[in-house]
Amino acid sequence: MKPRLLLTGGALACTCITVPYALQVQIRDELVQLASRVEHLQSEQQERASAPDATSPSLPRVARVEAAAPAPSPPVLAAPPEPSPPKPEAVVTQAPPAVSTEQVSQRMEIYFGSEPFDPGWARSAEQQAKDGVSAALPDASHLRSIECRTRLCRIETEHADSEQSLSFMQKAFMSVERQVWNGAFVSVRGEPSVNGKISTVTYLAREGVDLPMEELFAPGDEDAQALQ
Repeated sequence: MKPRLLLTGGALACTCITVPYALQVQIRDELVQLASRVEHLQSEQQERASAPDATSPSLPRVARVEAAAPAPSPPVLAAPPEPSPPKPEAVVTQAPPAVSTEQVSQRMEIYFGSEPFDPGWARSAEQQAKDGVSAALPDASHLRSIECRTRLCRIETEHADSEQSLSFMQKAFMSVERQVWNGAFVSVRGEPSVNGKISTVTYLAREGVDLPMEELFAPGDEDAQALQ
């Protein structure tokens, strides 16, 4: 029984040695074939690289030129603009009020006629106005009437011409030396009469009293009602 077992074991051992050797032979043959194939492929690749490619167009060579950027020029300072001459200011001239002399005269008559009578002030005012007017009248002029109420005095004078009428107003109401008193006034000159004389009606306000100038010289007839 022992020799049989030894034989069997020896056969198995030979089989194990024989198989690796056969694999080595097969691997060697495959390596030789593979080396031959690689060498063939390398030869073909070298031939292709050396031969010009007729199908592929040659790419143009692009020349790259680099130029140094020019140095920035120094900034040019502009001269400051010369100051323009000042423009002349527009002078606005106010147009004269669109109201006639007859309208102003009528409105003053309404304003004066609506005042009550103040005997305490009116009598002394009439005397003062009479003295002042008489001293300022030119030789050819004369006083027609003087009437005072509460805040106003109505003075009517007659003059030889327009120059004497203007001279009277300056001396009686505008001059510092010969004014009747310090008060606002409105003078309305009428048209020359047949003999060429000028009639002037002056409304003289009491000291400290203002005349309704806006209503007197307002255009239209609406503001005339405010004087009543």
